[in-house]
Amino acid sequence: MNEAPDVNLTTREMGVLRLLADGLSNRLIARRLDISEKTVKNHLSGIYPKIGATDRTQAALYAQRLGLTEQRDAKPSASLTLTARENVVLRLLARGLSNRLIARRLDISEKTVKNHLSGIYPKIGATDRTQAALYAQFIGLTD
Repeated sequence: MNEAPDVNLTTREMGVLRLLADGLSNRLIARRLDISEKTVKNHLSGIYPKIGATDRTQAALYAQRLGLTEQRDAKPSASLTLTARENVVLRLLARGLSNRLIARRLDISEKTVKNHLSGIYPKIGATDRTQAALYAQFIGLTD
């Protein structure tokens, strides 16, 4: 993912990106901004190429790295019961890798990656890969 500090996002795009980085779904972003889900999708389609992201997870991580998310006072407990393999999968997810690329990197099947993610989400309180990636970045699992 290419990071361009001089990205020219509209005010509305910045608002969408901030809410995305907070882990909100398109439906919740739409409700928060009083726009339609289709409009949210259109904004995201415009944001991705501007910031060099290919999906919402990469866009959320980009926004978090730029400090567009709300600051939290304390980091969540690091005493999670993630297995060593789950930690590696979560770390790769937080780098913005797709399930296919994670599978290739670890020499496992995509189905196994999905199984690991299904085990990770409830342990960290995430409902999707974007929230999991943001969590991993927040607790310092990324480089």
